[in-house]
Amino acid sequence: MALVAHFSDVNLRHQTMGVVTFNQTQQRLIETLLDEELRKSPELEQHIQAHGAERMFIKNLENVQGDERDIILFSITYGKDAAGRMAMNFGPLNQEGGHRRLNVAITRARVGVTIFSSIRPEDIDLSRTRASGVTDLKHYLEFAQKGPRALVEQAMPSGLEPESPFEMEVIRALRDKGWTVHPQIGCSGYRIDMAVVHPEEPGRYLLGVECDGATYHSLPTARDRDRLRQLVLEGLGWSLHRIWSTDWWTDAEREIQKLEKVLAHHLAAESQEL
Repeated sequence: MALVAHFSDVNLRHQTMGVVTFNQTQQRLIETLLDEELRKSPELEQHIQAHGAERMFIKNLENVQGDERDIILFSITYGKDAAGRMAMNFGPLNQEGGHRRLNVAITRARVGVTIFSSIRPEDIDLSRTRASGVTDLKHYLEFAQKGPRALVEQAMPSGLEPESPFEMEVIRALRDKGWTVHPQIGCSGYRIDMAVVHPEEPGRYLLGVECDGATYHSLPTARDRDRLRQLVLEGLGWSLHRIWSTDWWTDAEREIQKLEKVLAHHLAAESQEL
């Protein structure tokens, strides 16, 4: 069991850990199996309890909100039946708001996530479901399997609408200036609020634009997560520009002028390279 191996390793057990399952049945099974191991090895329980308030937890998608640990073990319960058929029923992910439950679960880790799954992303047939949570699960498994290459493959319009009136205002302002803009580019946690299409190469984006609300992004954990996210996206070749909601509502015209200067700079830089 990965939990036992982690807390038995003197080089690893300083890292806090949590387990997230897809349902209560699997949660209880893991708890039972862990209890059996703890009865065999009392010192193992001491290592777990040593983290105090941040001791290890085992929870499911429904009740994991608010908990963070260094390492998260993410257990995907679902698989093919005896006949090899894969049902597109993923419990909470098929319900309204399922994508938010998944997002909460996979962002509980400060250092890393290990996924335990008996299915691969290609086993999830999106033509058989409209649930956004299931779509995000497929993309998340693709990222786990392929790494950043999966994000490149998903760097296309998601078909989703802008998430806030702020984003809608920025898109409208850009389009009024003659730019072609696509909202919600990419997938899951690496989705970009909007991307400006290159005016001379319609199949390529010139710039990604992020619309940041001051309240959320003032939180330390959110800032740290955004820094990592931005590093990954920039490593994949994205150029990003951020607009703060407070600046936009104070002087939208000033902010759109700043954005157009950035776009012009990128176009000029490309011309010089040619």
